[in-house]
Amino acid sequence: MHNVRTVAVIGLGYVGLPTAALLARAGFDVQGVDRDPEIIAELEAGECRLSEREVAAIVRDAIASGRLSVAANAEPADAFIICVPTPVTPGGGADMSMVEAAINAAAPAIAAGALVILESTSPIGATRDVIASALVARGLDPEADVDIAYCPERVFPGATVREILRNDRVVGGLTERAASRAKLFYRSFCEGGVVTASAETAEFAKLMENTFRDVNIALANAFALIAEDAGVDVMEVIGAANRHPRVDVLSPGPGVGGHCIPVDPWFLIDRFPEAASLMRMSREINDGQAARLLGRLEEAGLPSGSTVAILGAAYRGNLDDARESPTIRLLSALADRGYAWRVHDPHVRRMSAPGGIDAILSDDLTATLAGADAAMIMTDHSAYRMLSPDKFDGMSGRLIADGRRVLHVQAFVEAGYTVVPLGAPLARAGV
Repeated sequence: MHNVRTVAVIGLGYVGLPTAALLARAGFDVQGVDRDPEIIAELEAGECRLSEREVAAIVRDAIASGRLSVAANAEPADAFIICVPTPVTPGGGADMSMVEAAINAAAPAIAAGALVILESTSPIGATRDVIASALVARGLDPEADVDIAYCPERVFPGATVREILRNDRVVGGLTERAASRAKLFYRSFCEGGVVTASAETAEFAKLMENTFRDVNIALANAFALIAEDAGVDVMEVIGAANRHPRVDVLSPGPGVGGHCIPVDPWFLIDRFPEAASLMRMSREINDGQAARLLGRLEEAGLPSGSTVAILGAAYRGNLDDARESPTIRLLSALADRGYAWRVHDPHVRRMSAPGGIDAILSDDLTATLAGADAAMIMTDHSAYRMLSPDKFDGMSGRLIADGRRVLHVQAFVEAGYTVVPLGAPLARAGV
């Protein structure tokens, strides 16, 4: 099998585009492939829709160097990397349609001797069942003709370049040769260690990593519920418990978001429902947090049919990423219960919610709060940690739900507000 000099990266999103640019910077001739004509047109014009400055700079440099080109269809290359989304179906399974479309579209360009790598988060067995099967249908033998491997991305938005380059990689090959070749490929441009395994082991490892996070966040959210019922502050309790040398309880919140944590556990739940019962419960706890916080606000006196100002659309602080954000679930709960709403976010410019729900997104905090009967803080942006009571003067009501524990509660109570802190008792003036 010859060395890799040319690479086709299929899917130019949050993972694929920076990967393609970093490969180009490392000296490979890279073709970025995406079926979205707007993405192709933007990149050909030297524009990058990803907001991370480091990523955008590397992408622009890669295109200007001529090492990175973009197209709608893959051309022959030594290596092919598939980085397309794998969302959850309405039934809770993995939607592999984009992976299937990607490999089927690329297959005519894949010749004997190619290295084919799937990076998309996938159910156990997907590399063999989807990627290998598609190439077999084209007359290529996964053992004799091509090298097929699975290497899941481990990217933390906001630090994408560092994560791609420095995180350890797990490479799962359908054959030992494929695993070894993929390992050499990643070591040629990444600084982290590379561990080889079977494709199924690598697939499971990716799902395990994010399921671990989801379950532990659900545990923290369960602790928050108990603290509310017990009349204590869960953050104080967590601080005390974490002084134990072998305890590290995470922080509770209004839910989880992003492209991994709320999605990946379902790939295990769907295939192994009995063994994954704990994981299903964790998903239900985390997905129910936004509606539960709204329920506490209602108990505190939120009038039926009133207007709620939502602070934060992103799923994590200081990001512009609203994918699977807890705010999306909150919008559904507000719609079901007949409320009106507005959403403020200093970073997010685009947000889509299911069912045609209009997010009414704004970066004007004063306008968002004006006339609102209540406010709900859903994201821990740095800007929200600096909020003082006078910033809420334009509200008609005096109710605030703090789903991220960013407010100085006593200051708001003294200003006449009622604060509903997640994981702590209601705080009201005179109480």
